[in-house]
Amino acid sequence: MHRKISRLSKSDLVSLSSFVYRSATVRKQEEMSDLLRGITNLLPATGIVAGLPSADPRHGSFLEVERFMNVSYPPSWLALYQERGFHLVDPVFQAHFEHFGMRVWSETYKRVSTPAAKKFIEVSRDFGLDDGVTLGLRSSCGSGGSTFSFAGIEIAGHSRHLTILELLAPHLHAALSKVFREAPSSLISLTNREKEVLVWTKEGKTNREISRVLKVSERTVVFHMQNAMRKLGARNRVQAMATALSLGLIQ
Repeated sequence: MHRKISRLSKSDLVSLSSFVYRSATVRKQEEMSDLLRGITNLLPATGIVAGLPSADPRHGSFLEVERFMNVSYPPSWLALYQERGFHLVDPVFQAHFEHFGMRVWSETYKRVSTPAAKKFIEVSRDFGLDDGVTLGLRSSCGSGGSTFSFAGIEIAGHSRHLTILELLAPHLHAALSKVFREAPSSLISLTNREKEVLVWTKEGKTNREISRVLKVSERTVVFHMQNAMRKLGARNRVQAMATALSLGLIQ
């Protein structure tokens, strides 16, 4: 985490702090849309779309209208996407729901082999969607999770931009979950020990350092951290800490 933060300027860190605070106060879709739109002041995103699909896209489900938010994507592209069922062949969308995390479109496209997926990429480029980044976290209850797509050739090729998005991801996920009433914090129960481990993680402590503070074995710390990650739908300890912080589960 410290290595990633060191890549950012003081101005970036101030802006990130502001976004984290704003994400914790979001309650309405309009506020969420404004929050996402504000990211363009930090990153060269030419289009932003977000949603909370609740099922495996390979089974034919798609973003329900009330769980989908278009901030600045071409409406004609989204209409075509739904009309043609592109979610079934979109390689980024498919890969994202197999392993939640961050995906650079151009890197994912390199592994495409089916004619349908290649045709999808060709059509998307006709709409100016040549490259971008998609990221999100798994929901702590139910199937699926969040998806945030940021279009833009420049955004996908710069470590600063990817670092900012990775740090913002858990906060955006928590905010969108609140807006769509998905996985409210009242349904997530962390033990006191799990909270302690997350709080010390927020202070920059390693698992070994936390074990010394709490006077338990490092294996015990890892056990509590893994439980917290599972409950919060996080893929690493930093995301678990950030998600818990956004949901108000830790101070």
